[in-house]
Amino acid sequence: MSTYTAAKSPRQWRHPASRCESHIEDKRQGEARREISWIPVETPESPSPKRDFAALGLKGHEYIFENNRLQGCEDKEQFADYLVREARVRSWYLSQTKRRGEPVQMKRRVEAPIKIVTTTFSPWLSEWTYQKLSLGEQVLEKLVLIRNRWLEKAGELLTGLAHILGYSFHADTSNPHFDLCLTRQDGKGGRIGRPGLRLMGPWVVGIDRQIRADVEIVTEKQAQLERSVANFRHRYGGKALPLDVQLARTLDIAADEVIGPELVTYRIEYVRALPLLEEQRTAAKLAMLDRARQKLAASLPQARPQVRPKTRRDIIPEP
Repeated sequence: MSTYTAAKSPRQWRHPASRCESHIEDKRQGEARREISWIPVETPESPSPKRDFAALGLKGHEYIFENNRLQGCEDKEQFADYLVREARVRSWYLSQTKRRGEPVQMKRRVEAPIKIVTTTFSPWLSEWTYQKLSLGEQVLEKLVLIRNRWLEKAGELLTGLAHILGYSFHADTSNPHFDLCLTRQDGKGGRIGRPGLRLMGPWVVGIDRQIRADVEIVTEKQAQLERSVANFRHRYGGKALPLDVQLARTLDIAADEVIGPELVTYRIEYVRALPLLEEQRTAAKLAMLDRARQKLAASLPQARPQVRPKTRRDIIPEP
């Protein structure tokens, strides 16, 4: 076997040292991966609710944040073009170092100048929006109020952490969502904040929403949540909430304030229907495993006629 690695990280640089701890850990992880087989199969349709908001008139939109104000995008390519320009402008920063004992400034490249944090509607806000639109009721005014309150709070949470370049709203999914586009670079060599935004991921955000909706969390999920929280605390210390959890909570609070008790009814219905939905998801996973078993069984080698094995000369001609 012959392999090639373009070593880009300290971990990859250390790997050739066969006796170092980093190499030993790489080998352990590699052996663990080889103990898991992946069989590509077609997955069954998800039992999660399917909502076509576009068919009901809810459209996506984008806003650029410039000169301390939001500017709406008219052309469909405007926001994308803007992000490309900003990424190029903000792809570097200046840092202090020393050359021959003298302090100098170095221009450093940034591999990912733009960060995107996605925050979805809660399932009950998505269902409320969908049902109201289906009945022909007007919801845009309330959704705008929810958005404005959420954006104001998001700006407070991100103060000192990142610059907000803009946001987009997506209505082409079953749960509408916002994409906040952020950067640490000011485009003039300066930067703010710290490396990483300290996120915990969509699974934790979803479980946090279920807990706050009074869903009874099964033991396995509770244990996984505790492990995730412990890892987060070990990595970052302190008791600060992850940014993605804070953004989701802020959006949910804004929705509660704007819509009021009516939204509680949808949240209660979500909690009531969740056990059946979880059962259907488990059944879908079992069906996927059964398809994998069938595919694996069909791939077993059949009896074949004996043929002369190829020699090295057959495969790689001599010069």
